[in-house]
Amino acid sequence: MNIRTNKLKQKLKARELVFSGSVRLPEPGLVEVMGYAGVDYVLIDAEHGSIGWTEMERMILGAYAADVTPIVRIHENNEAMIMRALDIGAMGVLVPHCRNAADAQRVVDGALYPPQGKRGVGPSRGIKFGAVPVADYYAGINNEISVSVMIEDAEAIDSIDEIVEVDGIDVLNVGTSDLAASLGVPGQPLHAKVAEASEKVLVAANRKGIAVGYPTRSIEDGLQAIKRGFRVLSCGNAGPLLFQAVQGYLEALRSGS
Repeated sequence: MNIRTNKLKQKLKARELVFSGSVRLPEPGLVEVMGYAGVDYVLIDAEHGSIGWTEMERMILGAYAADVTPIVRIHENNEAMIMRALDIGAMGVLVPHCRNAADAQRVVDGALYPPQGKRGVGPSRGIKFGAVPVADYYAGINNEISVSVMIEDAEAIDSIDEIVEVDGIDVLNVGTSDLAASLGVPGQPLHAKVAEASEKVLVAANRKGIAVGYPTRSIEDGLQAIKRGFRVLSCGNAGPLLFQAVQGYLEALRSGS
């Protein structure tokens, strides 16, 4: 039996676009629905919302049910927390507020086993509780775990040339909302200052072959992001997406009645 594969990393390796959806509510069924809808990975967002470790584990299993890759966004850059998310089955992590190269290195150290990182050893779900030979697991697992960090602070933009030099980072996700606040234009994620800062991330990342992620706010916004060079696009959060769909449905029925 083989270790699980990571669709995010497979698509990045093939130079293809990657699409994701996120879930903040502690509901495995929403993860499952996202998977059936066709995203490449589901971001289980434990930074914002009420998701605990038990709910996170069940949401990861919901991702497996829909054959979609589960990635967990933890709420702080903590090596033990990164390890725990991966040990219960996540195929990658997204870590917020990566402000400098030291922050980026801490994420890599927590996510990857030696010699690439310093992740503690305690596989269980990763080896499918014994179904996967341990030697096979360690030979391939670092190639399947994705390491993504949030670039969402003015300090990170100033340090971007050093951040991209850290080996092991797969995706730099531009957090436009936090970045707007950090740049002095809170509530304006499409502000020119944010666009300029994002361009600096794209330039630095392209130089090192690192993909850059972007949180799309509309189809047009997403199409423009692709043209600009973003390769990992979030299609939104399950809660607001459900709200928009139901609201639009009701408005259409009411206006036509």
